[in-house]
Amino acid sequence: MAMEALVANAPSLKSAIVTLDVLHSGVIWGWYVTMNMWAKSIGTGVMLVGLYMMRKYQTNLGFFRTAIPLLGLIFIGITLLFTLLDLHQPLRFWHMFVWPHLTSVINWGSTFLNLYVAVLIGLFYALIKSKDELYNKLLLPAGVIAFIATIYTAGLMGQANAREIWQTPTEVAQMLLAATLAGSAAFLIVGFTLTEEEKISLGYVLAVSALIAFVIFLAEIVFAPQKSEEAEWVIHYITSGGMGLFFAAGLLLAFVIPMVTIALGIKNNNTSKFRLAALSALVGLWMVKHAWLIAPQMIPLS
Repeated sequence: MAMEALVANAPSLKSAIVTLDVLHSGVIWGWYVTMNMWAKSIGTGVMLVGLYMMRKYQTNLGFFRTAIPLLGLIFIGITLLFTLLDLHQPLRFWHMFVWPHLTSVINWGSTFLNLYVAVLIGLFYALIKSKDELYNKLLLPAGVIAFIATIYTAGLMGQANAREIWQTPTEVAQMLLAATLAGSAAFLIVGFTLTEEEKISLGYVLAVSALIAFVIFLAEIVFAPQKSEEAEWVIHYITSGGMGLFFAAGLLLAFVIPMVTIALGIKNNNTSKFRLAALSALVGLWMVKHAWLIAPQMIPLS
């Protein structure tokens, strides 16, 4: 009776209109996070691809031994910078190391990124001091740490609530493919002393990475809408909605153009266009990563 009396005496309650019954928090992870993932792909990719190239070729070790720590430090530095800028309390970042939460993917990821920086500094020190034995000893742990630093973001995305197209197993594969694509592309761009054979090998790594990543994205676009209504909304937004043209251009630049350019170059034994293909791959990778990050956040949480 008391409630009925309250409603009777408050006409505005009778005409109340529900405008939002599902939380939509908006875009929380913006282009700062895109920069984080993109730069991390290059910073860790040069290590993973560099280890493969150094094992396969023994004639141009000087280039890879120099490029790995330099490119790694530059792009992991960019990763850490944008990670810090994205924190709500950036001046308190040290708290996670003093009071770590071992169930936090962010905590683990930040730890391995900082370990990777430490081992890259060790490689750079060994390089400038010509300590080849130290350099060689650091390569294996550097590769292991780079691998973990590459994939940790997949676990972070997989933990996000109601983000239907962010699934950890798929994202692990995409993080690794992004690293091998970006690492090979970075070497092709700065590798003025690379031999034709080395360029072709890097081209194969880039093209195969692009092909597999492209197939996974296409599979997600085709099959994800069958899983849930939320996934259908996300795929619609990323293909036909606000991110449609941006995402399509990213796929073209990141995967299709590099694949075709490198395939034609290998067929014609001409690597002159490989640097342009690598540049296209890096630009397109940023666009694809950004679209894939933003689109799920445009759908209300369920």
